[in-house]
Amino acid sequence: MSQQQRGTGAAPTRRTVLAGALAATSTLATTGAVAAPFVRRTTRTTAADWQALDRAISGDVLTPGDSAYSSARRLFNPRWDGVSPAAVVRVRSTADVSEAVDFARSRGVRAVVRGGGHSYVGASTRTDAMVLDLRALDSVSLSGTTASVGGGATLYPVKSALAARGRSIPTGSCPTVGAGGLTLGGGLGVDSRAHGLTSDAVVGATVVTRDGSVHRVDATNGSSLFWALRGGGTGLGVVTVWRYRTHATRRTGFFFLTFPTSAAVRVLTGWSRWQAAAPRSVWGSAHVEAMGSKGVRVRVVGVCAAGQEAAQAEALVRAVGVSPTSRSTRSTDYLDGVRLLGGGTTSARESFYAGSDVLRVMTTGTAEAVVGVMARRARSGGTGAAILDPLDGRVQDLERDDTAFPWRAHTATVQWYLGLSSSSATAWSAAADVVDAAHSALGSRSSGGYVNYLERSRPLRDYLAGNADRVAYLRTRYGVR
Repeated sequence: MSQQQRGTGAAPTRRTVLAGALAATSTLATTGAVAAPFVRRTTRTTAADWQALDRAISGDVLTPGDSAYSSARRLFNPRWDGVSPAAVVRVRSTADVSEAVDFARSRGVRAVVRGGGHSYVGASTRTDAMVLDLRALDSVSLSGTTASVGGGATLYPVKSALAARGRSIPTGSCPTVGAGGLTLGGGLGVDSRAHGLTSDAVVGATVVTRDGSVHRVDATNGSSLFWALRGGGTGLGVVTVWRYRTHATRRTGFFFLTFPTSAAVRVLTGWSRWQAAAPRSVWGSAHVEAMGSKGVRVRVVGVCAAGQEAAQAEALVRAVGVSPTSRSTRSTDYLDGVRLLGGGTTSARESFYAGSDVLRVMTTGTAEAVVGVMARRARSGGTGAAILDPLDGRVQDLERDDTAFPWRAHTATVQWYLGLSSSSATAWSAAADVVDAAHSALGSRSSGGYVNYLERSRPLRDYLAGNADRVAYLRTRYGVR
């Protein structure tokens, strides 16, 4: 999700400069992948209606005027602070979710689901809608090697609880992202090459569908819905419990390399060759950053088993064929590494705009296009980042239609990320123009986008390719609209 340009020049934030920060420490078209509304129209509800729902659930219902309403309605991105939902329903159980879904359907109230609140298009809120706030559904338990995780749990608490038992699941790095939303869109992260996407680790889920009924789905029960929940985006019901296959933790090695700007294209092509040849236990992310008047900066952050960091850094340097201007390595215990990658255990709210492209191959022309976008951004005085993450390794062990996540024969995603100094509509629109220009620069070199890096203007097929029609059908069948 990124879009940048004219006059939006805030410096890249923690997400955009992960490699640098670490080194320093050493929807859709309005519906699409955006959470589908539960109903098609909104009717007036009275205070008595909301009070009745409040009495019917074990959680609580917040409406404008309640002291906790203002903070409860806010999402991660301040861009959406002006949105005022009719109510925020803070559920505490699957039964609460079922009751709230039934309430919305019977009264014609639109509803949206909020987990971590990181949706790039603000899909977790809507004016005059009912927000189903899942954050109290945050339990984490382990039975054998299977983890059960509440639908509202965020990543750091999940990782911390599992790490205490020597286990983990593959996830992204931002500590306050919701595990549920990440899973619904696939879930890329440092463990993807070794263990697959977050959604690839799912073995079952508990879901409330459009009629308020509760389903326990897995590979044999409700298999169509189970298929769609793994990478098909939101709008497929409300998942209150996820069940994941876990893997053992390990001590982690890190390396951080900065290269000369003149070598940017060679860094991207060399990074791609190095990543393809590296063991699956090794992961690297390449960053091309526009730094305004300071030009373009090129960095790579690598993650591997502790003790391998120096050797893997050197292998990458050989693949690039250019000496880095800075190099550092370190190793940590597993959970210390999680905190290192995430910038701590929590994350401050950020104004940003972002988008994505998916690359089948990394050619010199593709690398030139990516670098060119950031170079033009820097020349205009702006800042931003192109963040490239690999899609190989275990991600490619599945076929395109084994789950709803379609990008199983591709080399990398590019996230275009712009930190904004203002949350105004003008800044947002200007940033969107930058990302649109980035899509145009890649042209046919891009196969589509990553649904967790959503843009309102793009159709569902851009994100789900040949799986889009099946997911769209399942949304109409199961999604609480």
